[in-house]
Amino acid sequence: MQNDNTVLFEVTSMFRSLLKSISQEWNKRGSALSLPQFKVLYVLSKDGPQMVSQVAHALSITSAAVIGLTDKLVAEGYVRKERAEKDRRVVYISNTAKGAEAVQEIQKDQSEAITSVFKMLPEEDVQHLRRIFGTMLAQLEK
Repeated sequence: MQNDNTVLFEVTSMFRSLLKSISQEWNKRGSALSLPQFKVLYVLSKDGPQMVSQVAHALSITSAAVIGLTDKLVAEGYVRKERAEKDRRVVYISNTAKGAEAVQEIQKDQSEAITSVFKMLPEEDVQHLRRIFGTMLAQLEK
């Protein structure tokens, strides 16, 4: 790798462009929910009721961003907020039946959007990306 950070800058710029393209492809397919809203629902469906801070950590966004997303999802009936019994200051968010159903439907409908971005890569390359990103994320979490 070059001594300067040119290559690393290129990689990060390319990665941002890839994420933007995935988001644009998602939007083209006309989902009722934005990609960030879906990600919140997906985390809740996968991990169950969570505190806002847990969802924020899982998605690598701020708690304020999660609050903004969940307020819209609550208003539309996809998510509910519940206070913890032992500590009323703690609020958990969870999917409603409508939210759980939306995750299943969107996964079917939108899987093509995600697949279309990666289909030009051999499976081996996709697995390499998975390994690389997993390693990087694990190191960043330490």
